[in-house]
Amino acid sequence: MAAVSYSAHYYRIMVLLPFDQVNLDLNFKIHQDKREEVTTKVENGVIKPNVSDNPSLIQLPKEYTQLSKGGGDIAVETKGKAKSILFFTYRGMLDNFSGFVYDPNDNKPLKTNFDGDFKQIEKVHKNWYYVSSY
Repeated sequence: MAAVSYSAHYYRIMVLLPFDQVNLDLNFKIHQDKREEVTTKVENGVIKPNVSDNPSLIQLPKEYTQLSKGGGDIAVETKGKAKSILFFTYRGMLDNFSGFVYDPNDNKPLKTNFDGDFKQIEKVHKNWYYVSSY
């Protein structure tokens, strides 16, 4: 009987906890300071686009590669003088990706930014948005 109660209790916890959201929240909080460092370096030209076949991509230096999934690349989109920066949390094929977008003016990303078709855009912090394209 104890195994059944434990199993039922475990199932209720699994149903009630939004694990994906918890993981995203943790990912954002754990890496926020380092991501802010990177955004400052990109804005100041210390870190520049360096992927030969895609001028909007930056392969991050080794100490920052853990900040963006799928190889440690970030995407940069220039809007006037401002640069929006995308750190990937998931990077699938073609336009199937998600991540955290930094915008220095706290402007919400458009559905089509970063060559995406965003189905989800949520503000997570001042200047930061979570986006998902699938």
